[in-house]
Amino acid sequence: MYFTKFSVITSKLLLWGFVFLLSSSVALAAPETTDTPEVPSKLPSILILPVIDNTELKNPHEYMTEAMNSKYAAKYPKEQFTIIPFQKSSEQEAVSDKAKTQEQLLQSASVAGADYLIKTELQKVEITRGVKGVFFKKWCAASIPVKITIWNVASGKAVFDSVIKERGNKDNGIGLAVGLLFNVSEEATIKDGLTKIGNRLDKELPSLK
Repeated sequence: MYFTKFSVITSKLLLWGFVFLLSSSVALAAPETTDTPEVPSKLPSILILPVIDNTELKNPHEYMTEAMNSKYAAKYPKEQFTIIPFQKSSEQEAVSDKAKTQEQLLQSASVAGADYLIKTELQKVEITRGVKGVFFKKWCAASIPVKITIWNVASGKAVFDSVIKERGNKDNGIGLAVGLLFNVSEEATIKDGLTKIGNRLDKELPSLK
């Protein structure tokens, strides 16, 4: 009889000890997280139209287009923006058509999935030359206007619309009779003006964020 009661008490103590250990392990277990992983935000997308050339210059000047595209790449880096590649598809060719209206351009940009549309026009460049100073140094100047329009595709409104105009200046650095034999490079003069335009664009172009 005494042995039976002792066995019952022992069994109950063991059972309570097991329950205590089980409840303690549950309490100490790390709670399950219910937070959902963060979805990375969509980068703003930009469609940059091919640069329109209305400079009326005779010599090849692809460097002007390259200078503008390089400036856009620096201002709107791929780490912060999605630059939609301009491919020669039927839709993209429609976007580049100079005769297209603003509404048609925006519609085509929307089809391409762009948040912003950039249009660049190199306007007429005026080149002037002369001789300066008592040493008769030859010089060259280039007046360079660039019209840039940036639209918010969704709203259809321009967030930037301006003509940036700068003057490039160069001389041959040589005077007197020898200097008169050497002309000043038109390309070097224009590149000087483009550098000045680039410096302004660093400050004036919108962030688009």
